Amino acid sequence: MNKLLSAVFVWLTVGPALFAQPANGRLPRIAIAGLGIESSTFSPAVTHEEAFHARYGPEVFNAYPFLMPMAPLRKQAAWVPTVMGKSLPGGAVTRQAYESLVNKTLDSLRKYAPYDGLFLDIHGAMSVQGLDDPEGDFITRIRQVIGYQTLISTSMDLHGNVSWRLAQNTDLMTCYRMAPHEDAMQTKERAVVNLLRRIRSGLGKPAYKALITVPILLPGEKTSTRIEPGKSLYAQVPPLPTDNRELWTPASGSGTPGPTNPATMPLSW
Repeated sequence: MNKLLSAVFVWLTVGPALFAQPANGRLPRIAIAGLGIESSTFSPAVTHEEAFHARYGPEVFNAYPFLMPMAPLRKQAAWVPTVMGKSLPGGAVTRQAYESLVNKTLDSLRKYAPYDGLFLDIHGAMSVQGLDDPEGDFITRIRQVIGYQTLISTSMDLHGNVSWRLAQNTDLMTCYRMAPHEDAMQTKERAVVNLLRRIRSGLGKPAYKALITVPILLPGEKTSTRIEPGKSLYAQVPPLPTDNRELWTPASGSGTPGPTNPATMPLSW
């Protein structure tokens, strides 16, 4: 299967301590939600709701070791776990399954609102019968429930697709840097840390975002970070953060540092 590395997001941050205490001493309220599957539209099979093995409420915490009761991050916010469903790769998701899981998520988010932030855990390559851009649809409907002042930090697969609606509605984004995805859990944790940093430091939503399409098309067997060209491309990512700045960038390594004024920081990968 061909993999299209479709976009670059950049976010630059400077200065404040990782988890500075808010002036009012209140823990931020952060919701957790997500749906993920890598779909193949070539498969004659379809994916039903039960394939997502959805977790609800406190059960969601079990998907994230870094949010276990004794984990430091667990104590940094008032967490509101809603719905988390992940399926093994498969055929297109039935519209009924998608709508059921999305509506359960929206109902839960609506019930416990408001929020300072949302950790959104997706894959980025979902296909749903009769629907274009499921992740874009999902996050747009989430925005309609939680509003546009709530920060959304998204973690996703490096082979996912970044649509205009996904880019428009997320504030922070980070992706796996290894294929096979040995760093999947570290990526999710990084998305949470990024979100907490923005909220607890008072920096809030980045003022600017940039969606830059990268014209790279690699066959599936060449996207592994253990072989070339993926190995060299991704090797450029870790050295990029320097001094007191952090820059997350995807496979192309083409992210360009932006302004270091916290008031004008763009989005991050």
